[in-house]
Amino acid sequence: MLVEINLLPQKEAKNKSLLLLAIVASAILLIGGLFVYLLNRSYENNLASLEEQIATTEQLVATEQQKINNYEASSSLSELENTVQWASDYPLKTVPVLEKMTSLLPERGFIQSFTYEEIGTVKFSVQFETSREAAFYLNSLLEAKWVMEAKLNNLDAVTGFYDRTFGESDDGPDESDLKNEKYIPRYLAEYEVGLDIDTLKDEESMNSSEEQGGGE
Repeated sequence: MLVEINLLPQKEAKNKSLLLLAIVASAILLIGGLFVYLLNRSYENNLASLEEQIATTEQLVATEQQKINNYEASSSLSELENTVQWASDYPLKTVPVLEKMTSLLPERGFIQSFTYEEIGTVKFSVQFETSREAAFYLNSLLEAKWVMEAKLNNLDAVTGFYDRTFGESDDGPDESDLKNEKYIPRYLAEYEVGLDIDTLKDEESMNSSEEQGGGE
């Protein structure tokens, strides 16, 4: 007995399945490729934007640096011009000013430091035997005609000094003299004085005229 089996429909179904699988795979590949493409484009756009921001920032930094350099150059030139102008307008010599300040000191007063802070203003420190001498010296400065204003900024007791009656060498007082003696502090006063420039100039001019007259 013969039995015929028709396999053609089954083969057609199998072909359809393969075709559907190929279509799905192609779609997946297409979607994946599209996703990769879009992701790459986004990355490239972000990179380009970042590079543009960096370039803009560098340009801003360069511009600001140039402004700073121009300002510093202008400031330096301005300071130099001010210094030259100050030298011409304020030809006071330091030594005469120091001599005037020293002449007002007590016997045991010594100027330790002296600096010009600005035009017409000096700061200096003086060593005294007592705090009262520091106050008397301030009063003497205030009464001087060549002083516009004066103030005592600081007054400190300085340890490590001794009575001047002791035997004292460069390395300090002799130990034999200090066995039964006490330290006697001295005082370091810091002053700030505003000078009367016109008065000082007039006195300098007067002294120069007297010296020239005496020389003749």
